[in-house]
Amino acid sequence: MLQNVVYAVLAVITWSAFAYKAKDLVNDRGNRELRLLCLAIATFAAPFVTASPWLYVRIDRLLGYPNIATLITYVEVAVCLASFIALLVSWSSAQTKVRLRQRVIVAYSVATILAMIVLFLLGDVGAAERPIDFDVYYAQTPYITQFLLLYFVLFSISMSGLIRLCWKYAKAVDAPWLRRGLRTVTVGAWFGLGYSTLKTASLIWGQFGDSPLAVASNDIAPMSASVAAAAFSVGFTMPAWGAGVSRSRQLYSDYRAYQRLYPLWRDLTCAFPDIVLLPSTPRQARWSLRSLPRLLRRPVIEVRDGRLALRPHTDPEVEHTTRDLGLLRHRQVVEIRDGQLALRRHYDSGVAAATRALGADRGLTGDSLEALVEAAQIAAALRARAGGTGPRTPQLPLPHDPAADDVAREADWLAAVAEAYSTSPVVAAFRSGTPVVRPGTSALT
Repeated sequence: MLQNVVYAVLAVITWSAFAYKAKDLVNDRGNRELRLLCLAIATFAAPFVTASPWLYVRIDRLLGYPNIATLITYVEVAVCLASFIALLVSWSSAQTKVRLRQRVIVAYSVATILAMIVLFLLGDVGAAERPIDFDVYYAQTPYITQFLLLYFVLFSISMSGLIRLCWKYAKAVDAPWLRRGLRTVTVGAWFGLGYSTLKTASLIWGQFGDSPLAVASNDIAPMSASVAAAAFSVGFTMPAWGAGVSRSRQLYSDYRAYQRLYPLWRDLTCAFPDIVLLPSTPRQARWSLRSLPRLLRRPVIEVRDGRLALRPHTDPEVEHTTRDLGLLRHRQVVEIRDGQLALRRHYDSGVAAATRALGADRGLTGDSLEALVEAAQIAAALRARAGGTGPRTPQLPLPHDPAADDVAREADWLAAVAEAYSTSPVVAAFRSGTPVVRPGTSALT
């Protein structure tokens, strides 16, 4: 049956979301808002277990009361909705109003749940087990009609409150992942409101005869509630796992920037060792024979030892870990800039003119062309300095910098220079001293 599969998938999603937040609650048991969030997610996940047709009938048999799983499921949802609204009130209201508003929400929810229990027990639902179409089949049964109406009204009010509070709060917060999460919850609440609207319309119409919305109430409404559940699970946990996504993206960005800047940084710091801000610390110093066996198994240790033995031959920047990639990238930018300034006196305006002309011949324009020119100037200046060529006069202007003091953009700009420095055949020619010739001009070396 399709609903068994859909509910099983959603149960896995929602209980996974609960497990994700529960581990935070273990470390912060006194956080009232976190407790509310965990309660809300747990009681939203539970209905996808108890309402699954396969388990529904087994719960009834176990408790010896027909259709009791419907009451359990609806009470779980009611507790969940109250928890979500109380949580959002706590987030979006002034502290002086939070306690009063939460008491009103809890009082209304408790009164509704107690009334639902009493009405369900007074109603006669023993005619047949209806895990799929309980709302339609018993819509005209005394007391069950009122039971369903109370539930759908509570559901509609709660969804309306979620829509209003989440949308309002999303526009006020600065944290991007919290803002996205609240907007995701808003979308889910619209689907939840669609569920309760269809159910309520079908219930009321059914009091006057056969409802044409019965099919929609049985098939479309549960699917709409399922979409709402998935959206709630994603939205309310998004601020937590979204921060991890951002950190991963930043780590990847820092790693790529570090690798792109490295060839240019290596040559400049070799030419000017005094511009290095922080001395490199050999990674071997962070390990000892006593601590390694406790951390790693022997094969892993031996592989790492081999890599450490090889590292000085390939990369002098041995202090390179995932923790300090941002620092390494920043120091590369600073040290490259210092190296550029130290090389300015060896720059040759003829190299800039020839490179600009050659780059234009290759279709380069704008910052791409300027990056090639700067890379060629650095390569030629490093070679001139290494060959003992004296400083040139007059001094050239400061290096091209489109970043306008934006550190992130400056790193991207220098990465473009470094890429041209390590990959362009024009720059390679200046670095090796091969004559660079453009038709109609004299050769430059």
